Amino acid sequence: MLDAQQQLLVGTVMPMPGQHARRASIVHEIPLAPAGNGLLLRGQGYRTSIGLISNTLFWMVVSLSGLTVWMLVGSWRHMRRRSQMQSALVQETNFRRAMENSMLTGMRAMDLEGRITYVNPAFCAMTGFTDADLIGRLPPFPYWPPDRIDENTRLLKQELQGRSPAGGIEVKVMRRDGSQFDSRMYVSPLIDPKGQQTGWMTSMTNITEAKRVRDQLSASHERFTTVLEGLDAAVSVLSVQQGELLFANRSYRLWFGADARGHAMLAGAEASLPYLPEGGEDAVDGFGGLPAQELTEAGSDPREVYVESLRKWFDVRSRYLQWTDGRLAQMLIATDITARRRAETLAAQQAEKAQVTSRLVTMGEMASSVAHELNQPLTAITNYCNGMVTRVKGEAIQKDDLIAALEKTSKQAQRAGQIIHRIRAFVKRSEPQRQPSDARQIVEDAVELASIDMRRRNVAIHTYVAQRLPQLMVDPILIEQVVLNLLKNASEAIDNAKLPPSRRHIELRVVPRHTPEEGGVIEFSVTDMGPGLKEEVIGRLYEAFFSTKVEGLGIGLSLCRSIVESHRGRIRAQNLYNGSTVVGCRFSFTLPVETTARSEALAPAANPTVIS
Repeated sequence: MLDAQQQLLVGTVMPMPGQHARRASIVHEIPLAPAGNGLLLRGQGYRTSIGLISNTLFWMVVSLSGLTVWMLVGSWRHMRRRSQMQSALVQETNFRRAMENSMLTGMRAMDLEGRITYVNPAFCAMTGFTDADLIGRLPPFPYWPPDRIDENTRLLKQELQGRSPAGGIEVKVMRRDGSQFDSRMYVSPLIDPKGQQTGWMTSMTNITEAKRVRDQLSASHERFTTVLEGLDAAVSVLSVQQGELLFANRSYRLWFGADARGHAMLAGAEASLPYLPEGGEDAVDGFGGLPAQELTEAGSDPREVYVESLRKWFDVRSRYLQWTDGRLAQMLIATDITARRRAETLAAQQAEKAQVTSRLVTMGEMASSVAHELNQPLTAITNYCNGMVTRVKGEAIQKDDLIAALEKTSKQAQRAGQIIHRIRAFVKRSEPQRQPSDARQIVEDAVELASIDMRRRNVAIHTYVAQRLPQLMVDPILIEQVVLNLLKNASEAIDNAKLPPSRRHIELRVVPRHTPEEGGVIEFSVTDMGPGLKEEVIGRLYEAFFSTKVEGLGIGLSLCRSIVESHRGRIRAQNLYNGSTVVGCRFSFTLPVETTARSEALAPAANPTVIS
């Protein structure tokens, strides 16, 4: 507190006598007037510290505080990261332990001296020994069979030297109960983080079942290969895309060599389908977009191929299949049918000769009837000529009468000529020739010949041919031979049985039929009122050289059946009954009306492929 003269009256800090008060750096004054009468109240402030030292200490404190906070945060983050790493390590350890415990492959670790340092549960389960029984053991190990200790010792030395094969080694392992199993072991070195090898890791798998399956597959493959190699048929498999021969058996190699040209020869037109040996990757696959399963399930019709270089006929069957590597392949099976073709050719020639012989025999048996039939027109011609000569000499004939007599003579001569022409056409040897034929014309020609013999035997014939029958693609002479043979047999049966006139007649019917088995057919039936056939005879009717006639050759009905079946028809015989009494017999045969379409469909078979 100061007075009006600035003299210090009283204060909180009083200077010592003789000292001057230090000048304050902060001063604030407040007058106490009017009560104080010029008194002042002064407040003074002084700096406690000044200069560089005081600032450095301050900032050092601040820096140390910040560093402390930073270290605390860093320690916290480090502890958190370490906790996370420890948790991840625990999870990884648990995962690896769970994986080791669940895997079926046995694992065994050894140091460089061959001492077991680790085994997993799978190894223990395989051998039946616990990890306490195995860890720390030196060879010989307890799971080695006693009779294979030397061999296993040699394999272990080879393993410790790092000379184990990459494909593993196959060894016998003995369980704790003494049983043994086959196993395969793979060995790899154990490397520590510094890159130093500390031992060997061995994995072991039980291959007992796999080996058994492998042995069975090997034996099956050997049997399969032996069968294929022993076949007389050529078997070949060709890759569709690459044109590569994938398999060929012994017969194929013997006939065609080891290349794909023989397969292409046998495949014929199919050989040029989809092979891509020249086009490379840019070539177009002929089977692109087609489902392979549909191709493999689809078969093909057999083909007969003649290989001129071998002079052999082959029956070729083909199909598509998926090869073992997934590629689409074509398999061919070619069977040598040369002997069969020769036999068929010889049989056809013999059948043709037998047909001609049968017709000649038929004409021989009808010779007397034919002679009688020809005698009538020849006698009429003689009579007409003699009468005209006599009347011309006596000049007792008019021109009109002479012309009429000559016309009658010409008609009789034409009649005789027609009979001879029909007989010559029937017995003439010719190649079977299928052509569009009319059933009505066949019946008329057969009846014309058969009526010669039936008039001699006093047997009548009634024919019925349905209207608007479709044409047949047949050999008319052969079908006429069948009809004539059936008519002749019926008339002979009636004549030999000495039947009365009321039963001496034959009915020939030609009508269309439709059956589920044969489809649309034309049926020819010959019905007689004869004594019928015995049951034991019906079963042997079509046997060659079997006949119920004393002078029969036994080839007629056999040839009839061959002719009908060659036209894809059927022939049958049955007795007619009135109650339990046999009152007649009926022979019938059918011819398919779709013969024309079928012949076109069978054209490749009729014209087999010939390969030079």
